[in-house]
Amino acid sequence: MLQRARTTPDLLLLATVSVILAGFICGGLGFQGFRGRADALDRARAETAHQAALQIVRTKAVIADTAAADDVLRGKTRRPIAERQFDFAVEPAVTGLVVAARHADASRLALANRGLARYGQQVDNARTLALAGDARAAADSLQKASAMLRAQVLPPLVAAQQASQARLADDQSAATWGALIGLLGALLALLVLGGVHWWLTLHTRRLVNLGLAAGLILLLVVGVSGLVTVSVSRHRANVVEDGAHLVARQLVDARVAAFDARGRESLSVISDNVLAEDARWKRAMSTARAALAGAEPGATATVHGDLANITNLLKTYEDEHTTLLKLARAGDNAGVREQVAGANGSAGPFEDFDAFSGALLARQVQASDDGWTAAGHNLRPIAWLTLLAGLAAAGFGWLGLAARSREYR
Repeated sequence: MLQRARTTPDLLLLATVSVILAGFICGGLGFQGFRGRADALDRARAETAHQAALQIVRTKAVIADTAAADDVLRGKTRRPIAERQFDFAVEPAVTGLVVAARHADASRLALANRGLARYGQQVDNARTLALAGDARAAADSLQKASAMLRAQVLPPLVAAQQASQARLADDQSAATWGALIGLLGALLALLVLGGVHWWLTLHTRRLVNLGLAAGLILLLVVGVSGLVTVSVSRHRANVVEDGAHLVARQLVDARVAAFDARGRESLSVISDNVLAEDARWKRAMSTARAALAGAEPGATATVHGDLANITNLLKTYEDEHTTLLKLARAGDNAGVREQVAGANGSAGPFEDFDAFSGALLARQVQASDDGWTAAGHNLRPIAWLTLLAGLAAAGFGWLGLAARSREYR
């Protein structure tokens, strides 16, 4: 009995130190973990916005190439609005590059910006030649411009998008680890306080130590609240990643490929090689269709309907291209030009595809931003509550064990 009396105060001291450390560790890990997840989700939101900016630049660059081909195709007879369509597309691309470079990938985007400036100069030269009536020289100049766009502008943009997607994956991983660290801290503290309380019950034959019980209840409430908050946050983040973000990414690929096909179509008419360029046109359209199909898994019921409508519009444009091929095989050059440029030919259905797919893309980008914001809700309050709960649990545990220690003095 004397040996037990001598060792019990030492054990109580050890238990007290363990409880205090467990409370501090719980508060520290919980604060860092939950706040770390919130910060990672904020970075993911910013990265998604950066990707959206890059997607806009990439799409606008290809739209500009299509507009340049249409403008040169019309030559002296171009409509007043057609003269501005290239500028309406290329100016947002230039501005978007400057804005996107402030976030990340400055070196890659600087190369793209330099290439875009050279591309614009080459297009202006082609448009001037077309307006002067030199169709052959205009076609050659436009082909050089289009090749420059695909060699000097689009590759750096794609590389920047891939780098952004890698950073987004890192942010998502950091968010997951942050949640696990926060929950691990709470679980560790619960085990320590619960173990000490069980040991104390066996040695003192008192069922409840009020200090330790209060700490356990406090940690349990905060731990369950943190678990619920993290579960809701993970669900919302998964909904964004597998839903709106996936649809937006696939829509960009579909639009870029479709505009690539449309630009090649116009350029082939200008160069009088419609049939020879048809294979490249088909590859681009195949990519566009595959991208639209790839968006289906992330679509809601409403978005499914929108995607079906956009797919039908793209199919209508494909049907008009089939008519273009028939006219080219028949040697009807005037009909070919009217088919590719007239509202009753390829231009009308493709403009509808552009309008509807662009509107859906804008909605999905906004939905992604809203989703990331929702995924970060309540994480920072839980971080602070966990910190306070850990400190309070350490204090309550110390009070409860201090009362038992006084009995052995």
